[in-house]
Amino acid sequence: MSEELEIPDDKDWSELEPNYGIKIFLTILYSLILLTGIVGNSVTIRVAQVLKRNGYLQKNVTDHMVSLACSDLLVLLIGMPVELYSAIWFPFTSGSGNVSCKIYNFLFEACSYATILNVATLSFERYIAICHPFQYKALGGRRTSALIAFAWLVSILVALPLLIATGTEGYIPNLQNTPAQNLTFCTNLRERWVMYRVSIFVAFIVYMIVLVCVAFMCWAMILVLQKPLGSMDAGVNGVQRPPKHESQKVKTARKQTIIFLV
Repeated sequence: MSEELEIPDDKDWSELEPNYGIKIFLTILYSLILLTGIVGNSVTIRVAQVLKRNGYLQKNVTDHMVSLACSDLLVLLIGMPVELYSAIWFPFTSGSGNVSCKIYNFLFEACSYATILNVATLSFERYIAICHPFQYKALGGRRTSALIAFAWLVSILVALPLLIATGTEGYIPNLQNTPAQNLTFCTNLRERWVMYRVSIFVAFIVYMIVLVCVAFMCWAMILVLQKPLGSMDAGVNGVQRPPKHESQKVKTARKQTIIFLV
């Protein structure tokens, strides 16, 4: 038989909170990270749009960059303020409702998955364009929208179990002559522990698959970009032609692309 954990009512749980010095330090650190992330991703969106308008960046790359920046922004805006408030400043005196807890975990995980999948779809499209240009042209103009929609749809589906597996759980003691301390936390539910573990395991597998695939595609693109422009052309009788002359601008563009991929 499982025994329930007995928690003494006379314990002051606020003693376990970090002191004000640590709270202030973490608040400054979180604020700097949040501000840097908002500014950086906002600049990314703006620069990508300007480059596309001036013809320096293709529309499909711009769409991927904007989708990636938006998922990063959502991760920052959803996760950091909530964690700073509920986990650092008021861990034992404030509690979220069960519905808001579920929605928070779902949105945060979905946006996190969307970030890594947006990286994967951007890498896949660039891989096809660089390594298989003929297939790239045959895919048509709607491939970018389909890839971005696929990334967000898969992210939502992978995060859906958290709506069931997470919620509020804990204990609220009644102390005499002291304010009630809320020990109800937003966490995974004990009765849904198997579902929660399966969800985390699936997410880990998705991350690993994406990591391996992106590494492979980037390596293949680097190998292709390192070859001279005309090295793959063949003569009339099947004899390989000497490489065509590459301008300094083309060589610089190749080097910049390789650095970006790394």
